[in-house]
Amino acid sequence: MYHEIHRLYREGNRPSQIAKYLVMDTRTVKKILAQEEQEYLDYQASLASRNKVLDPYETFVKCRLEACPEASAAQVHDWLKEHFTDLPDVTEKTVFNFVLMVRGKHGIPKPFCNQRDYEKVDELPYGKQAQVDFGEYNMTTEDNKRKKIYFFCMSLSRSRFKFLWLTDKPFTTLQTIIAHEKAFQHFHGIPEVMVYDQDTLMLVNENKGELILTDAFRSYVANRSFKLHFCRKSDPESKGKIENVVRYVKYNFLRGRVFVDIDTLNGQGLAWLSRTANAKEHAGIKKIPEQQWQIEREYLQAVNEIFTPQEALKSVAVMKDNVINYKSNYYRVPLGTHQGTGTRAWIEISDDNRLLIYDKDDIQIASHQISTGKGRTIGGSQYKRDRTSKINQIIDQLSNQFEDPDQAKGYLEEIRKKMPRNIRDQALHIEKQIKHFDMDIITQSLMFCIENKVFRATDFESVAKKFHAEKQETMELPLPVKIDTLNHANYKITPDKSDISDYQSLMN
Repeated sequence: MYHEIHRLYREGNRPSQIAKYLVMDTRTVKKILAQEEQEYLDYQASLASRNKVLDPYETFVKCRLEACPEASAAQVHDWLKEHFTDLPDVTEKTVFNFVLMVRGKHGIPKPFCNQRDYEKVDELPYGKQAQVDFGEYNMTTEDNKRKKIYFFCMSLSRSRFKFLWLTDKPFTTLQTIIAHEKAFQHFHGIPEVMVYDQDTLMLVNENKGELILTDAFRSYVANRSFKLHFCRKSDPESKGKIENVVRYVKYNFLRGRVFVDIDTLNGQGLAWLSRTANAKEHAGIKKIPEQQWQIEREYLQAVNEIFTPQEALKSVAVMKDNVINYKSNYYRVPLGTHQGTGTRAWIEISDDNRLLIYDKDDIQIASHQISTGKGRTIGGSQYKRDRTSKINQIIDQLSNQFEDPDQAKGYLEEIRKKMPRNIRDQALHIEKQIKHFDMDIITQSLMFCIENKVFRATDFESVAKKFHAEKQETMELPLPVKIDTLNHANYKITPDKSDISDYQSLMN
């Protein structure tokens, strides 16, 4: 170690680079670089001969390890605490090193338990098998936030031709079925056998070796007619081909990539498959998966009929009040889902006992925790009519009919505070007054109601009628009559006069 560290340092490597290469602490590397060779050897000799804090307990540890050689260091630590109340406060690493020293000194090796033997598996025939697995990865978004991505991988075992599909939500059984369909379309065929983990998306449980499929996945397998092989629990090595693909996706495709949206990511994934994953020579078979797939596709079962994913799920009726019935409870779906008699939705149960509801386009429209009671209506306000936004729209439209919209909106909001249940009727009643009276009357009434804190549509109407009546009375007052009968042209003409003698003669 001493000479290796000094050799790397002479070649121009920094202590941090040497530490990373040799999997050591940088401070240890610097300490060794500062020592002469004899100084280093003396230090190592002192380590071997120095007293250890647990030396008084060596006999006890030796006896217990001889009686139980498979005991772990953690178990030995617990035994020491159990039997010695004066045990020093030491770390787990100290106990581990001490147990390791006792085993070496007294020849008590730890036995290997069920060591597994491996052998090279022969290549399978073309079209025989594909392996499937799921993965997760935390990506970084454009605004430097974290986004968890879930992905589905399928790989043909002979050609190593791969498929990848990603989503930003945890996989459900329906999404798993959709992913299978996308993979089969990508492969232009279906292999004979599919290899899986014992995943709850496909299995209900294992009953003494008998695997019980979920209803949805069983229907799908029956339709597509491929065989199933489920690996033993906690045994990823039995499907190592796809395990390597999952690791490949994480560290060759996803690492360092910025998440924009899921559609963009899936497009990038298909491009990566075509450009790299299926185009480069495979390290194991030393062949290009794309070229091998051209051969293997001829051995795959043809994908003739179109499979509708809903066929694998249970179909339920959507009632006219936009709920579905499941086990004597009513679960809400978004308003407008019901499109007349015969409207259907499709349901499945998730791993965390939630009811997932899909529409005819395989889009999840609702998710509810399954209720244990009966006769309940399940669903929050997000599935109900959004009355607030409609009222806001009515108030905005009505305010714009006034000369001062901001002032009118403030007045209507006050009415809304006092009578929230009747604000729609109140607003409609005020709108009738706007159509009935002149705008100057409406403006005068609004000012009066605000100043006197009159917040009621019927009172607004009364005020408007009062101002209107006053205006009418003013218009109906009698005006002074001016008669102009003079003919100014003849104003200065002197009329003829009769002689008095004429009247006297007539009277006589």
